[in-house]
Amino acid sequence: MESPVWNHRPSPATSRRGFLAAATGLLTAASLGGPLLGTGRAGGHFDAPGVAVDQPANITDVYAFTSPDAPDTVTLIADVHSAQLPGAAPLNYPFATRARYELHIDATGDGVPDLTYRWTFRNEDRRPFGTGPIAATPVRSLRDSGLLFRQRYTLERVRPGRAVETLIADGTAAPTHTGLTLMPDYGALRAEATRTLPGGGRTVATQTAESFFIDTRVVGLFVLGTIGPVPGALPGPNPLSAVNVSSLILQVPKRELALNGDPARNPVVGVWVTVSREGADLARDLRAQDPVYRQVGRLGNPHVCFALWGSAANNAAPGGPEDRFNARAAADDWQDQAFLDAALDPAPPRRIEAAQGFAAPPRPRADIRALYLGGIGKDNGARFGFDLTTHTLNADADPRAIRWAEELRLNLTTPVSGSPNPDGVLGGDLQGWPNGRRPNDVIDPPLLRMLEGEPWNGRSAAELLPPPSFDWQPKPATDVFPYLNLPHAGL
Repeated sequence: MESPVWNHRPSPATSRRGFLAAATGLLTAASLGGPLLGTGRAGGHFDAPGVAVDQPANITDVYAFTSPDAPDTVTLIADVHSAQLPGAAPLNYPFATRARYELHIDATGDGVPDLTYRWTFRNEDRRPFGTGPIAATPVRSLRDSGLLFRQRYTLERVRPGRAVETLIADGTAAPTHTGLTLMPDYGALRAEATRTLPGGGRTVATQTAESFFIDTRVVGLFVLGTIGPVPGALPGPNPLSAVNVSSLILQVPKRELALNGDPARNPVVGVWVTVSREGADLARDLRAQDPVYRQVGRLGNPHVCFALWGSAANNAAPGGPEDRFNARAAADDWQDQAFLDAALDPAPPRRIEAAQGFAAPPRPRADIRALYLGGIGKDNGARFGFDLTTHTLNADADPRAIRWAEELRLNLTTPVSGSPNPDGVLGGDLQGWPNGRRPNDVIDPPLLRMLEGEPWNGRSAAELLPPPSFDWQPKPATDVFPYLNLPHAGL
């Protein structure tokens, strides 16, 4: 297996301060609609037009990995609401109310959740007229009277055929960081917001620094087939490294996720996140019905829409395949022939071939279908040559019921890597993406290489993305819960 081609190393923290203001300005322009910048339109950040306009429901990234500081547990993370500017007094980025944030686990491989964790939020707003700064005086505790806006949440565990269990009835989310003057110790607020779970585990809802590593030039490759006439002269800075997201972080015992509670016998689980908005069935009497929830966002693996259709919000048609993916249940993926066809014939390699003459691998691409819809297995089209994340590894799963379904698959028995390679499995580190995903895993170069045929063809895609003139990436996540860094903040 090849060694990594690209190294994504954050620059020293002392230089970060000089870049922060410039990157924030660039990100502001991008988030307000600069379609040619492309910087924020990768991963799940702006994959489809329907969800891009609903930022609290926009799932940016999903992570699933064995906890390095508690290896008998798994940590699951859902990031939402991209491009939050560094904290200052007027800013507030709450989770959506009248919505469900749900983290799903599939242990049998049929695309149907066997376990779901569900967060719902409500506001406590004491601001005059419901607007203005969320803190009136310095806040050192979530209980301080000077904190004028709080979000409370309920966390439930949902299993088919069982009563819904309430794990946390009245949790408090760590608020938006409103700057060092009003929140001098955000770490203490986040620690106070962290809750232990019955039966083991812990969770926190909080704002965090964006952790996504992105090479901005890949946007041009996937959307246009080229990054320009002088690739080596182009910078690769990541404006996302200067902004924040909202994170739901959950750590639970592996036995809770595994089929029949036995991770040794049934090591593989599929993970994805959905967001559903509250509505109503207008065909029935509104006075006599409970809220109806409609799924508006969905994400498992990173770059689904980007890799299959080469699309970002600015070049995707409303109601197109990207929006249909976000609204569709994972259990229905195998019945959507257009989706399966896209996985077997992804757009970026064809665009790169047309623009640069770099020959696309022969189709159909059973390896890409396996990457997103089946996991790494010997007999499902994957080209790695071993079984790692296919549900057929689960001894108690019915192989006849396993379906193509887009999920981030994780092998619970893969040991924590002593020397993590950010290129994951393609770089020889079996604990990395696409075996789950760690916050420090790099996605863009390995995905480009796999789309161009690695690890099975003899030609490397390195020439398509040479080292940039300079690069800038987020500070690496830590190895201690909750792993993600504290949010950026102003004064």
